[in-house]
Amino acid sequence: MQEKLNREFDKLNEYQKAAVLDYSKALMVNAHVGSGKTTVLINKIIYLHFVKGVALQSMAVLTFTNKAAQEIKDRVKKLHNSLGDSLVNSPLEDEEMKFFGTFHSVARMLLSKVLPVENLGFTKDFSVIDPEEALELYDRVINENKFTVKYRNKLHKRLEKLKQGKLLYANMKNDDDLNEFYSALKKAKIKSNVMEFDDLMEYSVQLLQQNSYHPEWVIIDEYQDCDKVQQSFIDALQKEQAKLFAVGDPNQIIYSWRGSSQSPFEDFKSRYHAKELTLPVNYRSTSNILNAAKSLLDNGSGLIGIREEGHPIVIKKHYNTFNEAIYLSEAIKRLVDSGLKYNDIAIFYRKQKQSEVFREVFDNTNIPYEVSVRKTLRDIPVLFWVVRLLKAAINNLDKDSLRYVLRDNRYGLGMNDKQINKLFEDKGEANKAALNLILKLKEFGDWCRIRDRISPEELFEYFDINLYLMPTSISFKEDSDLVLSYLKEIWNYIEFTGSTVFDGIKEFMNTSSLYGSQILSEAVHKEQNSVKLMTLHASKGLEFSHVYISGANLGNIPMARNEEEQKEELRLFFVGVTRAKDYLEISYHTSVEDFGVFSVPSPFLRMIPENLIQSEDYGSRAASLTALRKEIKRNIDSKKEETKESSENVLETQVISKALVRHDKYGEGRVITEDDDNVTVFFETYGEKTFSKMFSQLKYL
Repeated sequence: MQEKLNREFDKLNEYQKAAVLDYSKALMVNAHVGSGKTTVLINKIIYLHFVKGVALQSMAVLTFTNKAAQEIKDRVKKLHNSLGDSLVNSPLEDEEMKFFGTFHSVARMLLSKVLPVENLGFTKDFSVIDPEEALELYDRVINENKFTVKYRNKLHKRLEKLKQGKLLYANMKNDDDLNEFYSALKKAKIKSNVMEFDDLMEYSVQLLQQNSYHPEWVIIDEYQDCDKVQQSFIDALQKEQAKLFAVGDPNQIIYSWRGSSQSPFEDFKSRYHAKELTLPVNYRSTSNILNAAKSLLDNGSGLIGIREEGHPIVIKKHYNTFNEAIYLSEAIKRLVDSGLKYNDIAIFYRKQKQSEVFREVFDNTNIPYEVSVRKTLRDIPVLFWVVRLLKAAINNLDKDSLRYVLRDNRYGLGMNDKQINKLFEDKGEANKAALNLILKLKEFGDWCRIRDRISPEELFEYFDINLYLMPTSISFKEDSDLVLSYLKEIWNYIEFTGSTVFDGIKEFMNTSSLYGSQILSEAVHKEQNSVKLMTLHASKGLEFSHVYISGANLGNIPMARNEEEQKEELRLFFVGVTRAKDYLEISYHTSVEDFGVFSVPSPFLRMIPENLIQSEDYGSRAASLTALRKEIKRNIDSKKEETKESSENVLETQVISKALVRHDKYGEGRVITEDDDNVTVFFETYGEKTFSKMFSQLKYL
């Protein structure tokens, strides 16, 4: 065992090894970008477990995304099983890592498994409701109590302010019924046995402070993203007794608008009297990319690269996003033809709506792509209805889910609130279909428990879902396929976790509320062979061989105006730059439509040293217009020679032409080469440009 551990730790560099083997009461690891942060965190967990004898169940490992949590668990499991003696140690199960997860999921696990949530009026079987379900609950509480509550579309924000002691909001001069509403809302959630996301953190902190429980170790990933609530959660877990290990990068603070600190490392060291170590060696990027990234930092001298120089940073000027999308579709095809995979390529942008043009062009040019856009359950009505049905089945106190199921006109029974209230109060003529459904919901737990095995198809039949999907409707086949696929996804989760059917459905529902369901998520799957499209924020934590950052115009990158916001925008740009391993291209556009965006390059581009840049116009070697014209003339002469040689070789794929053309952006130019798909034109001011005939804006003169 010890030999295996030593071999594993010997794979680490001196900085990584120091962080793993350090046993300080509190340690902050300043993990520079691409320095193997996750590797260090994994090895730290293994070191504590195998060398120091800390049980995995005695560690709280906190992340900010479900993806990061799953990666940590998978890698710990793989490394644990490879190091352990199979004759002594059984394979590691997820149950032993039950406190590995996002802040909210760990809080939920503590409330349902450890802390006396009953003291608050809930049972340990409470359900987690997502923001849209919470809005339904808000409306019901307001309407039932006839409260007057202003700014109802900003209610969540108003409740946050209320917790800080602020009753008035915006231009309000007088109080409304917000205080009374908040009190009634808390009672309604207890009665329904449901919690919102914020409740998970608030109640877990409250109960942790009142009880003696604490883990032996609290391990935090991406510490720089912690807000005040998450910091309170760490404090409540730590209780001045647990040891702390945190990793993060202060150069990647890009969520201060969510409440994260501007100086998290200093805060951590001061709060916990912590030691600090650094991981300075970047393994990811070529030295050109790394040096460009370092130029964006106040002090990038601590970041060390070990890779070759690599390709210069390409800065390209395009007319607009459409022109760039055409250019990229052609460039991507060439890269793939040369052996690169689609999933080695990513396109980043500042605002989500910039993806629309790329999607349209890539659809037309058959470029496979994925867009990092998370949908909600409401985007697929049939699944939203089925989820509410299952939530009512696993939590009979959840009357709001039951109301939704009964009220829905498309899949439910189309009952109104008056009819539903009478049903609950046993008044008036009973709705037989509703009573039958309610009975099935009440008996669901027993139905699950008396069966050893249940298939998704059997669950489908138990609730007579076919009838609710209306077999005569046009959407019946699509809806039933969606529901069965969703149920099969739940069953995969049940088999993976080894849960019973009832408990597995309950856990899956709560997990889906916290993270969104995989089936509904246009998330980026690195292993799928497709180009990845995402915002700069969404790119955090990922890496790609080739990265294209689109629209680096003043007013877009950065969007901010004041100094503090611009600093964060610069760090966000730094995150995008450092996702690139081998090739980085940054574009700006000369024709922009968005208000507040200017047709000039981002000032961030000026921070990159000119010797690292390759550009046809930005930072060109031509220092003056005269020199530029000479350079263009040399290019024309060179092109004439190439054209002559090509003509003599009689290349079948090219047709030499002297046709004059006009382009809205580039002006007049002369066709140089042309084939079935593309046409290449030389413009005196802009040089050579290649256009797809499918989308070309050229006019022949």
